[in-house]
Amino acid sequence: MADRAAKVPPPGLTPCLKKRRLLNEAHLSPEVCRDLGQKFLAQGWWEDALEFFLKAGDQDGLGRIKAHALETGDAYLLGRVGTASPEDWRRLAEQALSLGKLQFARKAFEKGGDREKSEAVGRLLEERGPEAVIN
Repeated sequence: MADRAAKVPPPGLTPCLKKRRLLNEAHLSPEVCRDLGQKFLAQGWWEDALEFFLKAGDQDGLGRIKAHALETGDAYLLGRVGTASPEDWRRLAEQALSLGKLQFARKAFEKGGDREKSEAVGRLLEERGPEAVIN
């Protein structure tokens, strides 16, 4: 897959500047936010979808983002959802570890309250050096 930073939203998705204006608009309806979130989600633009779901207060959309984060071991995304329990963090940490996402695993173990595993992953990162950073 090409670098996401180089991607332009496909037709039908809101361009970056317009998206930013919409998110900063004080009176944007939850329905419009939810619709835009669904459109971004359908294209796999998780962070963009998350921003609109947060603005809408769309718990279903946020739940889908959370499930994706847990499945893919994405600690950054789970942290942005804002509803993660210590058990969610530990579950994500194990998934991230199994996927080789060591930075995410270390952060998630820490957030989940498992300092011992967080430190163990930290040592593993130190041993492997810069090539261990894949996320």
